[in-house]
Amino acid sequence: MNSQSITHNTRRTAADSLLRLSWGIFKVGALAFGGHAALVVMVEQYLVSQKKLLSSEEVLNGMSLATLLPGPLAVNVVCYLGYRLHGWLGALAFFVAITAPPTLLMIAIAVWYYQSAGHFGSQGSGRFVLLAVAAVVLSTGTALYQKQIGKDATGLMLCILAFATTLLYRGFAGSVALIVLGAAIGYVTYRKNVEPATPMPRTAPRSAIHICVIILLTVVLVGYLLGGYRLIPNGPWQVLSVFSGMSLTLFGGGMVIIPYMQSILVDELHWLPVKEYVDAIAFGQITPGPILVSVTFIGYKIAGVFGALLATLAIFIPSASLMIVLAQYINYQHTGIKAVFKGIRPVVIGMILAAGVQLVLAMPHFSWDAVLFGIAGLAAISFGRFHPIYLILLGFIMDFIF
Repeated sequence: MNSQSITHNTRRTAADSLLRLSWGIFKVGALAFGGHAALVVMVEQYLVSQKKLLSSEEVLNGMSLATLLPGPLAVNVVCYLGYRLHGWLGALAFFVAITAPPTLLMIAIAVWYYQSAGHFGSQGSGRFVLLAVAAVVLSTGTALYQKQIGKDATGLMLCILAFATTLLYRGFAGSVALIVLGAAIGYVTYRKNVEPATPMPRTAPRSAIHICVIILLTVVLVGYLLGGYRLIPNGPWQVLSVFSGMSLTLFGGGMVIIPYMQSILVDELHWLPVKEYVDAIAFGQITPGPILVSVTFIGYKIAGVFGALLATLAIFIPSASLMIVLAQYINYQHTGIKAVFKGIRPVVIGMILAAGVQLVLAMPHFSWDAVLFGIAGLAAISFGRFHPIYLILLGFIMDFIF
């Protein structure tokens, strides 16, 4: 057998292997209810325990880096692992595999929702599902506070400041200013207290592709921060501009998108009313995969199926690309970097808690039954390990009945 045939067979074997792995990741994406933690655990079990292609340390390295960067942790980690196994083609294949199930399901939900004129829940106001989502957000924020801040006085101060500022000022500029302030205070306060660990090894040399990716992402980020999306006519390309910029500014996980979407999509651009916004978040909670798939629903509202696909690509690809490139060069365990993000976390937690309160305040009219439902749901999630999916589904049922 000549060398050309050997090369051809090697490439074919690699392609077959990537196809089989992607099918396995697709099945994980279809069953990964329970948020990013459940998704990452299932992917780790598949690639490490079952396929034995990676080590647990490599998965943990990816998770550690993902917590320091913007965007959805689970999707970023999956794309990073695909890159480790098969380069950029592997990252793309894993991205499609992990996002396809929730995206297709969300498009189907959006088609049904708008064909029924958004009147799901009979003629109700949606107050039960709104308070169900609020309970999920407040429970998440409270759990993060206990885990990340605890008795840290500086963290408490930053959390309170972010909470109050987000409630009083919903503009995106305020959120950016809070994150910058948290980073600065974190660097000054925590730099000498964090413990450095073994840095992640660089796995690839600098390349023209990496440089081009960084330049493109920089252009997207700067254009977004300067409000360039306001200059684009309402339609699919504005969807692409808004969500690609959001992808690079969403620190702290999917819950942070709630105040971002409300300030930009609802209050500023008026793409959808509060009720549809809450429904989008709720559908993101009851579908598998990350909550950020809610943008698929919103993209469909603006520009149909094409808009839904653009929104999905825009919210996931920029941050995943950034992680893949930076993973080659950044010492993510550097004491200064760890201190910066330790200061950012309380800000993010304060914003999440404020988002939960904003949802409560958005209730169309006060009713004791809805308030008691929300309080009971918050207690059930926080202390009774009641799954958020069931609470939101129950909220939809209550809206349908009442």
